[in-house]
Amino acid sequence: MIKKTIIIISSLLFLAPVLFSVPHAGAFDLFGSPCDTNAKNGSGSSAVCQDKNSQQSPTATNPITDTIKKVADVLALIAGIAAVILIVISGFMFVTAGGSIGGQRGGDNPAKAAKARSTLSSALVGLVIVALAWTIVTFITDKFIH
Repeated sequence: MIKKTIIIISSLLFLAPVLFSVPHAGAFDLFGSPCDTNAKNGSGSSAVCQDKNSQQSPTATNPITDTIKKVADVLALIAGIAAVILIVISGFMFVTAGGSIGGQRGGDNPAKAAKARSTLSSALVGLVIVALAWTIVTFITDKFIH
């Protein structure tokens, strides 16, 4: 049951940026600018160019949104670094546990291997939660709060 939950959460984590990364209508111009003022055919004064020039583009940003984004970025960075450190520590704990998880040899320590497994799974689940939280905060600040 836990493995299925981890698979679902990780696939949502990897699909979320793809699903929510739709570019804005004016962000990508496939055929170049229709309002080239240097063009010899006079396309700079067409109805499309006049309409484009009359529209206001939101250049001012909300300082609260910028602060929320910066705080979310810093927290996600700190959590990511902490997760990588915990993953390395759990790997070291696995190596020094004595080899066998079941503790079949004389020097094996099954409690240390179980603790390493617990640390690794906790670090991975925490990393997924932080990544999803960062994705949600970024999505909300980009799409809903202007």
